[in-house]
Amino acid sequence: MASKKPVNRPSVRHPSHNHPLRVFKAQNEDEIICSGCELDLTGQAFKCTKDCDYFLHKSCFDLPCEINHKSHPDHPITLFYSPPYDHQSYECDACGEYGSGFTYNCSVCKYDVHVGCAFIPETVDREDHKHPLTLLYKIPCEDGKIYVCDVCEEEVSENLWTYYCKECDYGTHVHSCALDEDYEEEEEENRESSSAASRMKSLMKAQDEMAAMKLESRMKKAANNAIIYSIR
Repeated sequence: MASKKPVNRPSVRHPSHNHPLRVFKAQNEDEIICSGCELDLTGQAFKCTKDCDYFLHKSCFDLPCEINHKSHPDHPITLFYSPPYDHQSYECDACGEYGSGFTYNCSVCKYDVHVGCAFIPETVDREDHKHPLTLLYKIPCEDGKIYVCDVCEEEVSENLWTYYCKECDYGTHVHSCALDEDYEEEEEENRESSSAASRMKSLMKAQDEMAAMKLESRMKKAANNAIIYSIR
């Protein structure tokens, strides 16, 4: 009986890693963490061909190298594949959580944002609130005043992002509190899981939208070229 030939899977390179990567389908039960965004790995992804425990979401693989973000209008923020600091970690200026993977960074201002936080939606809906909540890049009150999340009733640091309804003076943290209707303070593990899921969902949605915009741009360009060719 002839032995089966090994499958020759194509590999790709990414500047964040020394070894080639190959396509990988991540399942929920795998319990793998993405080396880029440091969130649970699900769906289409890439893994190291040398089995060195390096994985990337496809959305993290395709991240733009530089973006202009409304939260930091003075300078563009640049994608770093590791924290640009000696202590090899950073504190996200959006949610206040620490990270050691990819970050969007402004080297001039020492400003860092998780790659997931960088693409969260500008508005969200909660089933228990009648108005959409709008993303703000700082707490909605005057300097020196304490701002408290209306869901978990914990203080939100002065410079962190929030979701806010101006009409009702109602605001939340940017992740789990903004999306979960049945928030329970004691379930810390569930809160972290929801935070990760919401960031990854936002990131992947944003990447899909960017891909659609690029496709639409290419189609328009092709149509314009066809019109020009027909005129000639």
